[in-house]
Amino acid sequence: MKPLKIHQQAIDHPEADYLILAGATAVGKTDTVIALAEAYDIEIISGDSRQIYRHMNIGTATPEPQLLKRIPHHLLNDLTPDIVWNAADFYQRSRRLINDILDRDKLPVVAGGAGMYLDAIRFGLFDEKHKDPKVRQKYQEKMDAGEAEVLWNKLMELDPEYAGTFHFNNLKKLMRAFEIYETSGMTPSEAYAKSSDPFDRKDVFVVLDRDRKILYERINQRVLIMLEQGLIEECERLLALGYSPDLYPMRTIGYKEVYAHLAGELDVDSMVQLIQKNTRNFAKRQLTWFRNHPFDHWIDLGT
Repeated sequence: MKPLKIHQQAIDHPEADYLILAGATAVGKTDTVIALAEAYDIEIISGDSRQIYRHMNIGTATPEPQLLKRIPHHLLNDLTPDIVWNAADFYQRSRRLINDILDRDKLPVVAGGAGMYLDAIRFGLFDEKHKDPKVRQKYQEKMDAGEAEVLWNKLMELDPEYAGTFHFNNLKKLMRAFEIYETSGMTPSEAYAKSSDPFDRKDVFVVLDRDRKILYERINQRVLIMLEQGLIEECERLLALGYSPDLYPMRTIGYKEVYAHLAGELDVDSMVQLIQKNTRNFAKRQLTWFRNHPFDHWIDLGT
């Protein structure tokens, strides 16, 4: 990879093949991508777990159409919300895309904040260990007793990154998650990170960061902008298209709060405050993830 500059920091890794540009939500990844595209011949692979879905552009902060015309992007608006997209799908598609982009003599840039998805590219998928039929039977009985949603919510507390990749009615995956947890003592994400299928293309992993107060202010402002752009109307359109609020993509931050408002469970002010709070908490978890995983450069964007 040719030497780069990202916000005046030199990125010089001649042995690398592609760039991972990570960071918490609202930190400024899109602005960084624009700056990179002005100086280098790049194509973007979205590492976001929700931008793959159609009809959800506002709540997922999908890049504007004008930007998509200027810079080639991949894994955006490919699926309808009733189709499950997970780390295994991303792992397969992203590795193929990286090779395709390299064949075009361009620099692949994977941009996003879904830590487990980024690990999937770098380290591969979790190999099938930590099995115990007795533990599996224990959780099968819980599923039969109708405890799936309760267990999924518990998993969301233990391992939100992994729980966020599937709906609670995916009983097989839910049972497998607790089987891994009980037999290994690791969350699925931790076990997943110990995979033994490294990519033969080498990455440079760059994490963007900001002062926490500034980041939270940006998050609060982004939520207001999303609402001005029509987030509530976007949620109403999804309902009109026949997509249930119980689908996984629509149970995520920004959508679940709006649907609670539409159902009469939250007033507008409470909805806004809850989206902002949940997004700030999510950003905090993202930063914790990145600090606990190997990276090459940590760039402070300051104010």
